[in-house]
Amino acid sequence: MEITSKTVAIIGCGVSGLAAVKCCLDEGLQPTCIERADDIGGLWYYRDNSEHQAMTTVYKSTITTGNKEGMCYSDFPFPKEWPNSLRHSYVKKYCDMYADKFGLNEHIRFSTRVTRLAQAPDYETTGRWVVTTQPEGSAGSEETSQEFDAVMICTGMFNNPHIPDFPGLDVFQGKVIHSQAYRTPDEYKDKRVVVVGIGNSGGDAATDVSRLASQVYLSCRRGVWLTGRRGDNGYPFDLEVIRRYYWVPLKLKMMLLKKSIERRNKFAMASLQPSHDLLACEPQMSEQLPDCIMNGSVVIRAGPARFTKTGLEFEDGTFEDDIDAVIMASGYRFKIPFEVDCPALEMKDGSVPLYKLVFPLGLKHNTLSFSGAMEVLGAVIPCVELQARWAARVFKGLAKLPSQLEMQAEVTMTDELMKKSFLPPHRHVGAVAYGDSIATEIGARPNFLKLFFTHPVLTLRCLFGPHVPYVYRLTGPGKTEEAKKAINTVWERVLAPTVTRRVEVKRESSPLAFQFLCLSIVASVTAILFVQFW
Repeated sequence: MEITSKTVAIIGCGVSGLAAVKCCLDEGLQPTCIERADDIGGLWYYRDNSEHQAMTTVYKSTITTGNKEGMCYSDFPFPKEWPNSLRHSYVKKYCDMYADKFGLNEHIRFSTRVTRLAQAPDYETTGRWVVTTQPEGSAGSEETSQEFDAVMICTGMFNNPHIPDFPGLDVFQGKVIHSQAYRTPDEYKDKRVVVVGIGNSGGDAATDVSRLASQVYLSCRRGVWLTGRRGDNGYPFDLEVIRRYYWVPLKLKMMLLKKSIERRNKFAMASLQPSHDLLACEPQMSEQLPDCIMNGSVVIRAGPARFTKTGLEFEDGTFEDDIDAVIMASGYRFKIPFEVDCPALEMKDGSVPLYKLVFPLGLKHNTLSFSGAMEVLGAVIPCVELQARWAARVFKGLAKLPSQLEMQAEVTMTDELMKKSFLPPHRHVGAVAYGDSIATEIGARPNFLKLFFTHPVLTLRCLFGPHVPYVYRLTGPGKTEEAKKAINTVWERVLAPTVTRRVEVKRESSPLAFQFLCLSIVASVTAILFVQFW
């Protein structure tokens, strides 16, 4: 269905919402973004606890787990002089720069909360929606309703913190918070603290608190692959690992990678040995946690079994008493953070069934989409940008969705595959596979065989080099010439912020360089032919 008046409501203005506003403008739609906070950035807009406990934000010490080259918008690289791993203030500034460059702020309503979403009275014929809003922080004030031709829900995965109902938690006399409310370690000085959960939030909270606490216990029910932002030979871990193809078979690459991780963190992982595959969930991306384990400031414990008034017993029978505080880094449960009057958006098994994690099933008109309702094994921004590009083209009538039966079959197959491949909550996607899947829907996935005959070096970098979002600007709608330059200069921008003192380095050429180049070209052409025609 083609939308004539082209009005789109975008709910949430984090990195997903910003991409949605920009992509709607690119397609000639008229977006209105509704944001609870008084500024853009979502998670990356840091706020302290005092006034914003209900809004999820990063810790004050947060640094990105991914490299800047892999986590940017596809047509807006981070400044090359910026660090490779970014403090949250850099990401917020990047969001501001993105909004300024593309004129997004004028389309955003700040300090406004969506309270209800419903199909318009004439939905059956028009596909329109009614969005009801209220000023943030003004409970009981008058609500306002407005009709839109389409809606993008960009509230993400981190708006509904989950605290398990552990036995005895209700009688525990210490302080208990979810990691959503954690900001700084100041209040935990000289205290005994338990952090529950081994995800990146739990690892970061444990290491941050350990700087001031008398003792930190990190309680986890499963193991984790413990790595850091730097991989072998000092290369950024994600740029080294997240690629389309490797110079060796995938199984061999994964085996070598696991051996490398185990070798670097042999003793720190003694109590964290995982039973799951390396790609079954995100690894623990922390350089500090192994050091904290080795110096004893963080002690690994089993999962909680029961709480007492002053301590807790763990699942292996060990017990810690005189605990002052507990930080629950126990994750989030997917939830639409406002009232919804639409059967197709009812929760089923903890989620809303979504075609390719974007479009709900069971709607007569494809005029509603989700963005960011998944966990990416890799960078989030490139994936949510692709989701927004696809949704905007569907709303404009430039891209079509399959029938309901075909979409239902795809959702069922994807759910089964996720359950086999990933740990709960089974909403994980691989950055390359998922990105290619969405890019195919809008014609933005390159034909590497065709590209090889015009730009062979560029093609080799796309296939065997780091997976970067610029690849989705090489062809199709939104194609830019700058994408080629960005791909060809990735390593220059990785190196740029580290060269802060001039050093003369004598480089010797390798006698095997020419042979290696020939072998690389042969291997690449073979891979391309296999991918395109097998």
